[in-house]
Amino acid sequence: MRTASGVALDGRYRLIKPIATGGMGEVWEAHDDALARQVAVKVLKEEFAGDPGFLERFRTEARNSASLSHPSIAQLFDYGEQDGSAYLVMELVVGEPLSDLLEREPVLAPRRLLPILAQTARALHAAHAAGVVHRDVKPGNILLGRGGRVKITDFGVSLAQNQITMTATGMVMGTAQYLSPEQAVGKAATPLSDLYSLGVVAYEAIVGHRPFTGPTAVDIAVAHVNNAVPPLPSSVDKALAALVMRLLSKDPAQRPQSGEELARLLDRMVPRTPPSGVPVLVSKISRPADTFATAKVRPSTAESAPPTYPPRRTRRDEPARGRSGGTPRHVNVQSLRTTGPRLGRYTRFRWPLLALALLLVAALGAAVANGLTRGAPAPDTPGVLVAHSPSPQGDGSQYPHRGSPDGMISVDGRGDASARPLTTEVKDA
Repeated sequence: MRTASGVALDGRYRLIKPIATGGMGEVWEAHDDALARQVAVKVLKEEFAGDPGFLERFRTEARNSASLSHPSIAQLFDYGEQDGSAYLVMELVVGEPLSDLLEREPVLAPRRLLPILAQTARALHAAHAAGVVHRDVKPGNILLGRGGRVKITDFGVSLAQNQITMTATGMVMGTAQYLSPEQAVGKAATPLSDLYSLGVVAYEAIVGHRPFTGPTAVDIAVAHVNNAVPPLPSSVDKALAALVMRLLSKDPAQRPQSGEELARLLDRMVPRTPPSGVPVLVSKISRPADTFATAKVRPSTAESAPPTYPPRRTRRDEPARGRSGGTPRHVNVQSLRTTGPRLGRYTRFRWPLLALALLLVAALGAAVANGLTRGAPAPDTPGVLVAHSPSPQGDGSQYPHRGSPDGMISVDGRGDASARPLTTEVKDA
C-alpha cells in the first residue's frame, strides 16, 4: 500500500498530510469521508509491508487500544489491512507531543509539569486495570491537547521484547533511554515498568536531560541496570525530588505501586489541582464597596459572641439613651412639638381652661334658647302650658308654618285652627 497525500484507504479515509513518523509506522492527518470528520491514521511503513511480525504487532496494538476507554487515552476508531499492509484509525489530537515542547523548553516549571505527569499516571492506571502495559512510555507518545489535556498513544510494543528484537524493529533509539531495568535484563514488563519510564520523563523535564546516556542503545540499557541515578539539583523541591527518585528505583517494590497512587502524590504538590489533573487558575474575586452600609464592622474577640444592636425606642418623643445630648441626630425636634397656641409657663393649665371655655359657651347657648322659646299659657286651657310661635309682625298672633308638620293650610291660604292644635309642645303643669 503506497501512502501519499490524497490516497483513500478502503475508499473512506483520505490521507491529507503526514504528522509524525515512528519506528514502524507513519501517522497522517486524514478525513473520514463516511462520517465527515478529521481523524489520525497510523500506516505501516512500506518497507515493513508484508512482514507477518509487523502485521501482528499492528493487530496487537489495535486490540489493546480498542479495549481502553479513558479521557487521557487516544481513542481507536477503526483498524484495517490493505495490500499486505495495515493501518489504525485513531482520534485526532489537536496539539503537540511532549517531546516537541521539551525541545523548545528543556526545563519545565513544576506547576506546569506535575499536571501532565498526573494525567499520564491516571491514563496508565486505566490501561493497567484493563490488563494492558504500555511498554513504551516516552515524551513522543504523550500528546498535549487543548486546555492542557493529555492523550497517550502507541500501545503496539510486544511483551517479549529484548534488545536484539528492538534493534531489528528500529525501536532501540526510541525506547532504550526510557527502558526499565527489569525490561533491560529480559524480564517481562509490568505496570511498575511503565511508572519507571514515566519517572525518566519527569527527570528529563526537571533537569533538562535524561538520567542515563551512552553511545549505543545497549550502553544506555546497561546503565539503567547498573548505574545509580544522578542526584537532582538542590534547587528542586525536596518532595518532588524524592518522588522522582522513588520512581527510578531499581527495585520495583520501592516505586509507587500504581498509577493512581502516583497521581494522588503528584496532585498534593500542586494547589487547586482537581482529580483530572488539569490545573485550574483561581483568581481572587474583587467585590465593589457596599454603598448602603452605614455601620463599620469591628473584629470580634470571640467567634461565638452574638451581634449587638442599638436599643429600640418605644415613644417618638422619648430621648435616646446612651447618647450625648439625649436626642438622636436623625430626629426632627420641631416636628415633635405640639402645634397650637403656646401658653408659656401656664402650659399645665391648658386642658382645664379649654374645658371651662366650652362650659361657658354651652351655658350661653342654653340661655339664648330659653329666651327665644319663652311664652304665656292659654286662658281657656287651665293646667296646660301652650308654647306659641311668635308672629312675624310682632302682634302676638299665632299662625301655622307652611310645610311644618303641625301646620295645615286651607284652600284660601289661611290656617284651620280647628283642624290641628296650634301648640308645638305640651307638658303637664
